[in-house]
Amino acid sequence: MDLKEFRTTQNLSQEKMAHLLGVSSSMYTKVENGHANVSRGFMQKLKAQYPTVNIDEMFFAKEAR
Repeated sequence: MDLKEFRTTQNLSQEKMAHLLGVSSSMYTKVENGHANVSRGFMQKLKAQYPTVNIDEMFFAKEAR
């Protein structure tokens, strides 16, 4: 499951998800759309908010293929 799919399963807008993670809406949108690399800080914030999220699967599974 990628970031967009996860967000939609939570019934959240990009703006609401950005707010929950404590990042700007523009940064969140860039990460979700693949226009910015995901930072370690972003991943830490996501994991803190959603402890059961599999970060490796969400951000790195496509790279292994």
